[in-house]
Amino acid sequence: MRSLSIRTLCEFCDRAGDIDLRYTPAPTALEGIQGHKRLQTRRPKTYIAEFPLAEDIDGFHLKGRADGWDPSQNRVEEIKTHRGNLERQSSGQRQLHLAQLRSYGAMLCLRESLQEIHLRLSYLEIASDEVTHFDFTVAADELISELTQRVTQFRAWQDTLDRHREARQNSIKPLTFPFPSFRKGQRELAEAVYKANNRAKQLLIEAPTGSGKTLGTLFPAIKALQTESLDSLYYLTTRNTARQVALDAFTLIQSDSPLPLILVEMTSKEAGCIEPDKLCQADSCPLARGFFDRLPAARDKAFTKQQKTFDQATLQSLAKQYSLCPYFLGQELSRWADIVVADINQFLAPSAILYGYLVQDERKVSALVDESHNLISRCRDLYSLELRQSDYRFDSNNHDLQRALDAVQRAWQLLFSDRSGEQAFINYLPDKLEIALQKLCSIIGEELANDPSSIELQNLLFASSAYLKLAEQFGEHSIARVEKPRRGRGELAILNMDPSLFLMERWQSLHSLTLFSATLKPFDYYQQLLGLNDPVSGSLPSPFEPDQIRLTIRRDIDTRYQFRERSIRPIAELLVEQYHQNPGNHLFFASSFSYLNDIAQAVAEIDPDMDLHPQSQAMSNEERQAFLDAFTPTSRKLGLAVLGGLFSEGVDLPGDRLIGVTVATLGLPPFDQFHNLMRHSFDERFGRGYEYTYLYPGLQKVIQACGRLIRTAEDRGTLTLIDPRFASPEVQAMLPSWWPSPHLR
Repeated sequence: MRSLSIRTLCEFCDRAGDIDLRYTPAPTALEGIQGHKRLQTRRPKTYIAEFPLAEDIDGFHLKGRADGWDPSQNRVEEIKTHRGNLERQSSGQRQLHLAQLRSYGAMLCLRESLQEIHLRLSYLEIASDEVTHFDFTVAADELISELTQRVTQFRAWQDTLDRHREARQNSIKPLTFPFPSFRKGQRELAEAVYKANNRAKQLLIEAPTGSGKTLGTLFPAIKALQTESLDSLYYLTTRNTARQVALDAFTLIQSDSPLPLILVEMTSKEAGCIEPDKLCQADSCPLARGFFDRLPAARDKAFTKQQKTFDQATLQSLAKQYSLCPYFLGQELSRWADIVVADINQFLAPSAILYGYLVQDERKVSALVDESHNLISRCRDLYSLELRQSDYRFDSNNHDLQRALDAVQRAWQLLFSDRSGEQAFINYLPDKLEIALQKLCSIIGEELANDPSSIELQNLLFASSAYLKLAEQFGEHSIARVEKPRRGRGELAILNMDPSLFLMERWQSLHSLTLFSATLKPFDYYQQLLGLNDPVSGSLPSPFEPDQIRLTIRRDIDTRYQFRERSIRPIAELLVEQYHQNPGNHLFFASSFSYLNDIAQAVAEIDPDMDLHPQSQAMSNEERQAFLDAFTPTSRKLGLAVLGGLFSEGVDLPGDRLIGVTVATLGLPPFDQFHNLMRHSFDERFGRGYEYTYLYPGLQKVIQACGRLIRTAEDRGTLTLIDPRFASPEVQAMLPSWWPSPHLR
């Protein structure tokens, strides 16, 4: 007996018409819950709120929760919250809501042996508290027949999935590793991932550069799809370029025999949208018009298609056949895919689609997270947000909209009425601004319904609604920053310090989780700030040998901020010396562009003939690739890059393309007010404020940058770390264990 939610059933069978995001974002989750409760408390005492329902039909255990059931009136109610004029709601949305209500009605008729039932669809406008009711009386036979037809329709799709699952399982069972042997440490990595899946555990594993992490995690996770009867595998990345690495590894795994696995690459809306100048609604974008009417045919095609790897290009090709938006088609296919390759945002963001599917459909999913050392900073960004007062200052001919904008401006002024305007940090959010933004969101929704062409209003709606959603969960894990550099230019930011409270629930929804990277120490740091629950953790041996590196620590050059000016000339002299003593390609990393530019200028003054190759700010993908392509086996370049930037990780320059790496400074975050507050918070909670705020994040960037040097067993090179702090026992203990003992100067 398969469990199937009424919501999933109706979304599959009854969604029709257009993509229409003019009401998006909808009322926040908290607003929706509060709205439901307000309406439910107005009902008679005989009214039962959140009434659970379950029924077995044709091998499916249907279940759901009616918003309200009043046996004394023989009435079931479905409540929906909304913003703006209900008359502009699309017919597709209304059809879906009615389908859910009629399904609950059918289940109640079966449960209570009713001949007929009263149905009520109630819409509550969040801002005005206005309620609109639609009442029906329907015969039980009609409702039960409809529900049975829905199940029959879904049964046909489930049969397709079952046939696909059987073929998938049969093909995975004999699958072998695509190489005759594993690299050093790669077999241990594969075994650890397989065991984590087998035991439904969380795994935090440090696998050094060159150990074949992608293949060593993806292969056993695919094998576990068969042995653990998992629904899906999510391969989640923290960098866009890592998605292609995963796709290449999957191609390699099935090089001998194509696997009947549906793999979907999910992208951001910016990358996946082919009509970026249009809004996601039928009267603006032709690919949104009738999307759900054409979706079933494309979905069926995907599961019968010979080519089952849907990367961006393949998705666009399939979408073109059916005149569909490739971005939203990718989202729909990911719901049923065997493997989903996506950015971490698609699972961890506040409204992440993959997490929503997993919870709603109760899917059994394992996840691999590549380059997990980036997760803490990435997730802090996911749960941080900034509002600018100036974005809310413009004139409108709409009287109601102008009043709402003026109210927001008054709330901004109140926020700064007793402040100097300089940057300050507070542990609360201003109530008046929140109320004004809620009203504004409602008015903007109305305005966009009348005129969907305003990108400015849509962006304002998204930003305001995102702030309201984040404000619902504001707590000790975050802090607010307020600043008013000049009149009318106020800023308010929610800054997350500890993402663990947001992440715990996400990780717990998974069957198993593997976080892997070349730098994941100390494990306690990642376990605590990522909200992991008693993970298995460990480090794998490096495939490289100490004699591949000559490691030098220059204690005589202090790069701390107060000594930075005097360090520029000695660093430049060192770089020139290295360049001439060891001819070839070198990479130098500094902590900021200003520091980097000062050192580059000093190098040019000492030796004007050196081939300097500096990173520039805001490089495009083409410029980034050109920077890397310039490092050839026969060139002699000194590359200059920013620590923690584009070229400090995910870069392969094997052999003579790179023979030396030099890093100046420990890469510590700035000692500003925000980081000092974070340090104080971590001192209170973990007793490791300095380490968690400064030392560990900084050394992570240093080790990643150094990892560009040795990429294969044949590589050789020099590694130089500049700063006396690198010689301290605490820092030495953090460096990779396979590195040789340093030469101290």
